Amino acid sequence: MNAVDIQHGPGGEHAHSTVDRLVYMANQISDFFKSQGHGEESQPARILGVANHIRAFWDPRMRRLIFDHVEQHGGEGLKPLAKAAIEHLIEVANSPQSAPAAHVAAGGSHRAGPGPGDDAG
Repeated sequence: MNAVDIQHGPGGEHAHSTVDRLVYMANQISDFFKSQGHGEESQPARILGVANHIRAFWDPRMRRLIFDHVEQHGGEGLKPLAKAAIEHLIEVANSPQSAPAAHVAAGGSHRAGPGPGDDAG
């Protein structure tokens, strides 16, 4: 069974293709970071690199879908580095000690309040 064969609720074919694309994208990102550095001592940095890229550049809905895929289907189709990075993001999102970091990992803003250019009134 591969990511294409996995059922993902009422979304039908669209849900399949969306999860498939996210798995493909996460694997591409992990391939890039795997090529950076040498040796196993670089593995934690690679995991964080993939996780930071997904956190920074993926829409919160995309992250939620890939989180659900890992939690409900074991990350079927994900390469080990991609899966480890997403598991790291899930762990951060579920961590009660790191509420602000969890909020950001789950898709929220890292800003605590209005910033420059925000309309305060």
